[in-house]
Amino acid sequence: MNEQLRRGTVVVDLDGTICEHKYPEFGAPIAGAREALQRLRDAGYWIIIHSVRTSSMYHDPEIYDPDVNSPESVSKYLEHHQIPFDEIWLHDKVPAIAYIDDRGMRLVGDHNRSNWKEIADTLLPEKFRQQLW
Repeated sequence: MNEQLRRGTVVVDLDGTICEHKYPEFGAPIAGAREALQRLRDAGYWIIIHSVRTSSMYHDPEIYDPDVNSPESVSKYLEHHQIPFDEIWLHDKVPAIAYIDDRGMRLVGDHNRSNWKEIADTLLPEKFRQQLW
């Protein structure tokens, strides 16, 4: 991507945001995730996937499962469902009951319906909001 077009970085959680919580399985894609992330990427945003699945706590040989906890397994899931991304963040994401952040956006939904469109519209400049969903 041309660096001059990049608008910024959007960091997106995997389980419960891109796919339904079904750990250790990968859940069904959340409705609208693929389309919203594609719109953001087309508008020049860099998409980073950040998941507890790839955290070092899962690298213990007794619990590590490359089909669940590796960046390759996350990438395979995303590519299989044609969900766009630019990078999978490999640094630890601390398991927590909540993340409090001044730039956080809450996704609500499942594989049938979600607020992904509203999230994308909030981030996109007006000229990119006109695109059909």
